[in-house]
Amino acid sequence: MTHMSPVWQRRFLAPGHALADCAIMQWQGQGGADTPGADARCRLYLAVDGDTHEARIDKAAFAVFGPPVAIASADWACEWLQGRTIEAARSLSSRDFEQALCLAPAERYAALLVLDALADALARWPH
Repeated sequence: MTHMSPVWQRRFLAPGHALADCAIMQWQGQGGADTPGADARCRLYLAVDGDTHEARIDKAAFAVFGPPVAIASADWACEWLQGRTIEAARSLSSRDFEQALCLAPAERYAALLVLDALADALARWPH
């Protein structure tokens, strides 16, 4: 088991952006990804205000099945995405995750998992 950094451990223990089963909000963007090696799956949900690339993400939520670092990474991404434009969302990188969550090299896959789910959600967004 990997050592939990205090930064992402707090997010794992109390994620603020996990999608509740009873969420009624209409999500314009939904995307998913998985990493068979880590047996992790991530789904991101985006509520977008506007219909151009300058549209802003009003709300982001996630559903993750996998290790704590994947949950923490998805939670951080959802917080970061809120209020950002679609173009800004496309610029998010694994380095941003590494710096914000103090990810160890062995934990980098969690950032890539979330980035793949985000890319899928943005590709499916009906713009």
